[in-house]
Amino acid sequence: MTTHANLNPPHCEPVRWELRTALFLVLLLFVWGRVSFGQAPAADSVAGQAIQAQNAGNASAALRLYREALGQSPGWTDGWWRYGGMLYESKQYAVAGQAFARLTELAPENSLGFALLGLCEFEQSDWDNAALHLNKALNHGKLPAGIAQVSTFDLGLVLLHLNNRDGAIVAFKLLMHQAPNYPDLALALGAAELNFSSLPTAHDHGFEVAQLAGAAAVEVVTDQPKEAERLYRQLIEEHPSQSYAHFCLGLFFESEHRDDEAQKEFHDETLVNPGNALPWIWIARVALVQQDPKTARSALAHSRDIDPHNPIAFLIEGRSFMLEHQWEQALVPLQEAEKRAPQSSEVHYALASTYSALHRVEAAKMERQLFLQASQADAPAEGSANQ
Repeated sequence: MTTHANLNPPHCEPVRWELRTALFLVLLLFVWGRVSFGQAPAADSVAGQAIQAQNAGNASAALRLYREALGQSPGWTDGWWRYGGMLYESKQYAVAGQAFARLTELAPENSLGFALLGLCEFEQSDWDNAALHLNKALNHGKLPAGIAQVSTFDLGLVLLHLNNRDGAIVAFKLLMHQAPNYPDLALALGAAELNFSSLPTAHDHGFEVAQLAGAAAVEVVTDQPKEAERLYRQLIEEHPSQSYAHFCLGLFFESEHRDDEAQKEFHDETLVNPGNALPWIWIARVALVQQDPKTARSALAHSRDIDPHNPIAFLIEGRSFMLEHQWEQALVPLQEAEKRAPQSSEVHYALASTYSALHRVEAAKMERQLFLQASQADAPAEGSANQ
C-alpha cells in the first residue's frame, strides 16, 4: 500500500476508499458528542470560540483557534480530541496523529485516543506504529462499535503489509463475527488466506482468487464445511498454480480431522510453492497427531532448509521426541523454541512436561509458572468486547 493521503492506494478503488473514509468520519462525528475529556470551556474564551467556529462549519478559523487555545492550555484534552478529529477530516494525517499522540499522553486510560492515533499512522503507511497502537486500543477495549470495527479491519490490513498472515486472518475473522457485512471483509479474508501483502483491486490479477478464497473462508467461519470444501476445490481447479490454495484446503481438511487428505494438500503446496516452509511444518504437525514422529522430523528437515529459525519447527521436533519418551533429545529443540518464542504457552507446557519427566523439579515448576503467565496473556482481555 502507498500513503493513503493520496486517497488512491493500490489496494482499494478510489470510490470504495472514499466510502470507507466517509464511514469513518460519520462514526467520528457520532462519537464527538458522546465522549468528553474535560469540562466545556467558557464561550468567550479562545477555546470556546474554536468550538463555535467548528460548529458553524468554519474549518480554517476553527483550526487556527484550536492551535491558539492549545498553545495557551496544552492540557486541554477535549481540545486535542476535537483538533485531531478536524485534521483527520481534512486528511492532514501527520498533524492529526501528533494531536492524538498528545491525547494519549493526557488520557492514557482512554482506548479511543490510541485507536485514532493508529488510524492516522495507518493512513501514513506507518505499519509498525499503526499495529502497535491499534492493538493497544483493541486489547484495552471499550471502543464504540463502529470505531472498533474500522480499527480491526485496518489492523488486519496492516498485518498483511507486515507479512503476518496468521495475525491478519485472526483480525478479519474476529471482525466477521462482529460485523459480517463489513465492506470488503470477505475479500480481505481471502487476501490474508493467500498471503497477499495488500487488498487487491478489481483490476488486479489477484482479485478473483482473493474473492474465491474469501468466499470459502466465510463458509468455514459460518460452519458450512461442504460449501467451503467445494469453493476451495474450485479455487484449485481454476487457479492450480496459486500459492497457498492447496495450503488453505489442507488446513480445512486438518480442521475436519481428515488427516490423510490434509497431508496430500500440504505436499501439493510444497510443489506449487517450494520456497514456503509452512506446508512442511504442517506435514510435521499432522504426523504428530498420527503418532508418527519420524515422518514429522523428516518434514522438519525440509522446513529447516527453507526457514532454519522457525520456533514452531523446534517445538514440533521436541514434541516428536516426547512421543518416544526421549526426554534428553526433546530438551534441546524445546529450549531453542523457547529462545525464539518466549511468550508461547505451548512451548512452556512442553518444557514443563519434559523437565518433570527428567525429575528436574525446579525447572519444571518455573516452566509451569511461565505457562500460566503466557496462557493469561493469550486469553482475550476483559472488556475487549465493544461496548
